[in-house]
Amino acid sequence: MAFLVLSLAAVAVGAAAFGALREAATLDAVVSAELAPLHDELRTTAPALARAHDEALEAARSQLAGSIHAASRALLAAVAVALALAAGAFAVARRSVRALARSESRYRAAFENAAIGIAHVGLDGRWLRVNHRYAEMLGYTEEELRALRFQDLTHPEDVAENEARGRRLAAGEDELYNVEKRYVRRDGRATWVNLTVALVRDAAGRPSYFISAAEPIDRRKAVEDELRDAVRARDEFLHVASHELRTPLTSLRLQLEGLQIGAARGAASPERIAAKAGAALRQQARLARLVDELLDVSRLDRGELRIAPREADLAAAVRAAAERLEDAASRVGSTLRLDLPEALPARIDPDEIERAVGHVLANALKYGAGKPVDVGLVRRGEAGLVVVRDRGIGVDPSVRERIFERFERAVSPRNYGGLGLGLFVARRVIEAHGGRIAVEDAPGEGATFRIELPLGGPEALGGEAGRPASTG
Repeated sequence: MAFLVLSLAAVAVGAAAFGALREAATLDAVVSAELAPLHDELRTTAPALARAHDEALEAARSQLAGSIHAASRALLAAVAVALALAAGAFAVARRSVRALARSESRYRAAFENAAIGIAHVGLDGRWLRVNHRYAEMLGYTEEELRALRFQDLTHPEDVAENEARGRRLAAGEDELYNVEKRYVRRDGRATWVNLTVALVRDAAGRPSYFISAAEPIDRRKAVEDELRDAVRARDEFLHVASHELRTPLTSLRLQLEGLQIGAARGAASPERIAAKAGAALRQQARLARLVDELLDVSRLDRGELRIAPREADLAAAVRAAAERLEDAASRVGSTLRLDLPEALPARIDPDEIERAVGHVLANALKYGAGKPVDVGLVRRGEAGLVVVRDRGIGVDPSVRERIFERFERAVSPRNYGGLGLGLFVARRVIEAHGGRIAVEDAPGEGATFRIELPLGGPEALGGEAGRPASTG
């Protein structure tokens, strides 16, 4: 504005000076034209008067020349000021244009290279401008997105909420909104984003378009799901554990109370005392087994599972595990049918292998419906293959891998007891030996567990522990 005022003032001064020059030139021309004849006549008739006239005319011309000179200088000054102002205005304009270009360049760089997705979205939902990160999150190119609306790629369950929030922004009820929503990528997979949306208005205050900023949160959502699953598993475990621990405790207390009452009355026969004591010992053994399973999991979580492989007899370890469960098999009306070689030398930790096989046998007895359980051992190349087959309810294919995780079961804990830790501990022990365990079955026809152990020790299978066991 200051430049404009000064420029107008310079133009006004220049115009006045130019006008004065024009008037001076016109006056001189008129004087010369009108007085020339009179001057010639005076010079003839009255020389003295002609000289006086010449002197007056010369004085007037000198004064006029001074006025012309002053007007010329004013005109030149006005032109100089106008030129200086024009140059200043040009310089300012050039700096403004350059600053605007730099600002636009910085904005474009920030928009295109942002670590999160940024987009301009029209009031009708169409993407007007999308940066590379946004397009990458959705699996489309930027050009493809500009031909779509955000509703086209928003998960159907989230569309209504997004549209409602957009209407609130346009109505001026909110300044911005933030929401976690799902997009459906080009490959059909749902992806979670943390979306922040603001409204841009034009100079008249009318809604123009939305600015959306989307940050991918799939990883965080996965962690949240895992935490929820962990809490659910914890709650279920606490429920099952309390039930499993309370049952033998209750039975143990009843047996001991019976012994106490009988002893107080003096009516307890040796046979009755022996029966009560045997029942109490069985409940104590059950409690000890449950506590041992919990301690095993605690050791595994702390990375304290240490095996001490040495030359031992794999057949003897499997046989010992079966003998330890003979009473449990009798109580459920089942038998363990062994098909073992006399000996099978292997580099193993026999105590840990006995424990792992024992967990698998206990599982077979629990779900074996009181039918015989076959236990076999054969040599396959450089590995020993332990096969445990029951004839119970089987394992559904959808949970074959899951049953080897902690606190997991093939069926509801309401129908079958246990903490869901036996197969988890067995797998970890077998894998520590470089071996593998897997299950194959048909639901309702029983389950077959196959345990493959390298006879040469944990390093014999080339560090491939954890692969599914061979089914050959």
